[in-house]
Amino acid sequence: MQIHGPKRVYTQGSLEFWFDRLVHPWDSFFPVDHLKSGRNLYRNGGIREIELGPDDAVVHVKLDGKEEYAVIEWRDRGPTVRSSSPDKVLANSIAVAGLHEIEELVADEIKIMPLEIQVEEKDSDIRMNGASRPEKVEPIRTMILVLTVTDAGLVCDPYWEDGRGQRCKALGSNGNNGNGPSQAERGKVISLTAQARKAHFHFDGDLKAYVLDEISDIPHFVGHVLPGWKKRFRIEEGDSVDRLKNGVRRVEVEARARRGSSDAGLDLEWVFRVGEQLLSSDQVSALSQVSGGAILIPEIGMVTVEPAKLQSVGDWNRSLKVLDLKNLPPYLLFSLFGDQNLKVTVTPQLDAWRKQLAAGPVRLDNLPEFLRPYQQRGVEWLAHLCEHECHGLLADEMGLGKTVQMISLIACRPVKEAQHIVVCPASVVPVWQDEIHKFFPNIPVHILNADNDFLQNRKSGLWIASYAQLRNHRAMLGRKSFGYAILDEGQFIKNPDAKVTNTCFEIQARHRIVLTGTPLENRQLDLWSLFHFLLPGLLGTRQQFEASLGRDRESMVVRLRAQLAPFMLRRTKAQVAKELPPKVETILLSPLTDLQRREYARVCSEGLARLGDDIGKALKEKSFGFLSLLTRLRQICCDPDLLPWLDADPSESGKLNMLVEKLEEAISGGHKVVVFSQFVMLLNRVRGVLQDQFVGLPRFELTGSTLDRQKPVQEFQGMDGPAVMLVSLKAAGTGITLHAADYVFLLDPWWNPAVEEQAVDRVHRLGQTRTVFVYRMVTSGTIEERIQILKGEKKQLFSQIVESKGGQLRFREHFRTLNSLIELEETSED
Repeated sequence: MQIHGPKRVYTQGSLEFWFDRLVHPWDSFFPVDHLKSGRNLYRNGGIREIELGPDDAVVHVKLDGKEEYAVIEWRDRGPTVRSSSPDKVLANSIAVAGLHEIEELVADEIKIMPLEIQVEEKDSDIRMNGASRPEKVEPIRTMILVLTVTDAGLVCDPYWEDGRGQRCKALGSNGNNGNGPSQAERGKVISLTAQARKAHFHFDGDLKAYVLDEISDIPHFVGHVLPGWKKRFRIEEGDSVDRLKNGVRRVEVEARARRGSSDAGLDLEWVFRVGEQLLSSDQVSALSQVSGGAILIPEIGMVTVEPAKLQSVGDWNRSLKVLDLKNLPPYLLFSLFGDQNLKVTVTPQLDAWRKQLAAGPVRLDNLPEFLRPYQQRGVEWLAHLCEHECHGLLADEMGLGKTVQMISLIACRPVKEAQHIVVCPASVVPVWQDEIHKFFPNIPVHILNADNDFLQNRKSGLWIASYAQLRNHRAMLGRKSFGYAILDEGQFIKNPDAKVTNTCFEIQARHRIVLTGTPLENRQLDLWSLFHFLLPGLLGTRQQFEASLGRDRESMVVRLRAQLAPFMLRRTKAQVAKELPPKVETILLSPLTDLQRREYARVCSEGLARLGDDIGKALKEKSFGFLSLLTRLRQICCDPDLLPWLDADPSESGKLNMLVEKLEEAISGGHKVVVFSQFVMLLNRVRGVLQDQFVGLPRFELTGSTLDRQKPVQEFQGMDGPAVMLVSLKAAGTGITLHAADYVFLLDPWWNPAVEEQAVDRVHRLGQTRTVFVYRMVTSGTIEERIQILKGEKKQLFSQIVESKGGQLRFREHFRTLNSLIELEETSED
């Protein structure tokens, strides 16, 4: 009696009809995708009712609330299907599910083992009663299931074996005795078919056998179904089936590295193994196609490999293909060790090289005496990398003398008969000239320009090129190889899409070095650009790098630190410059005046009406308007007179009022002050205030339009008594020293902390003998205050790679709406 499952309606005659039909495999009458869909419908219990007629069957289903049916008629050649649905795929799927259900019904109704017993008992009764025997008694054959493992899956191959031990295929034409299989044998075939279907086997017409090709189903079959089969059938299984009982085995991926045959470069071999058994390239390819699934290897069993391991190997191979390197540089070994998904083995020779590099530099005896101890260590570290065919990033904080360390390296570890090149911002070209002339006057210096280039002038020495001039001479780079190639202020190539960045990538040199105090400003991608110049391939391709950041930022940071540690040296002033006094940094919250408050509220309201409150949408679809709104709000926070439609008195600026108060304290104490701002117009307003309220006070200016940068700097540095220097943030980025001052005011703190620190480091650098007071003027209750909070997180982003802390400024990650970013909050002073 059926308790669960679909309703079954049948007669003994209809059952016999289908009993006779289903002894023949019917899978070949349906397309593969229809078979799969039908099996899923059957397994998921989609059939509601099945009616067996004398020569047909009706299968009822309910799909998405709609009743459908299929009529299966068995003609001489096989089943045909009619359906209520015009969709042939659905019609055939219902029919396939129905045939599976009929097989299960027939198997439930026949008694396999009793049939054999009944035949034997019946024959015995005839003998005991002395009745005459039938004229012909069909010999009883035993069904044997031979289980084997192939690349295609687990194969169940049924055979008939007679009393003489001879075998023939049970499902082939040669499996029939003269008049065909007996009723008992047909019952066995039907039972096997039903059991095979339940276990998710499908019939293979070529093999005349059942195949379980869903690898995920095999463990359940071997562990739970096969023991039951052994009670029903006689089963033979070989060693390959025994191996399946071990379950799915993990493939280990190993990178075997050794020195190249010419003792230069790196040879790399990928090894995939299970225990001591190695996988072939075809087997590895098959694994890569199942995306974390398992495959069958007869001599091993079921195997799988972690997708992350395959991803790592694939990334490696794709990266090397993009680089198109004739010899793999040895530094790539650190990319392997930095990948937690890979096991790496190296030859003793290569291991010795790695340990020597990790051991650190040896002392150099020919270094100039004027170098400080930490500068000597920096030169020795760079020389150590060069000796081991590696390239480095010297990331000391500003003011620690990266330029003199680099020139000392060139002088003390020369590359014979080679020219060298330094690429730097145009404003820093004179700095390099002066430093070389001061410390190493014997080094010839050449300036790259339209009238002087390194192909025409092949004299030895050091070429100095601005980033703009290098771009103008890009076509020459493919025909020139330098000894040392140095990028000063390496953050200039942080954008991998910029033309100047790609120009630098084309520089060919035996040794490559990047100097920068800000190796990471806003995004980790900046690091990729720097190290793609230094060590191509170490961080993979740009696409791989970005994808890794997107998948798992935390683990990527760990990997970055492991990969970059041998090639990056960063010293802070606190670590190495004991003579440098600490900075005292203070945030001055400035109140809004009434005019500022009204304008701020009005611009906010208009901006929200124009852009909407969806900050993500505004960034994506109206980025120009979004940035314009933020700029206007910041101008209001500084001085409403910066707005083109206003003509305001300086007293209408809360910041200017506060600045005057603080300057009075500083100037009365005899101090020199540097005032920074992004807005040159704001500096002009400060100049007017100084003229009015600090009559006779020496003042100097340095902006992007200043032609002679050195004159105001030298005069400010050299004069006695109090003075004020007005400096635009952009002009303060590189190449100037203002350590005669000890008070710094940032009128409109830049949203990028690295740019701010660059500006502050014009004052707080080597040679400073006093405590430096830094005041960041922030308008309370406005966008400035919110951004100031987020800037702390951006600073942590810089440390996340270099010093193991972290975060990243992204508006959408911190503000749910535009209003939450820009709204004016009422403060306690209001």
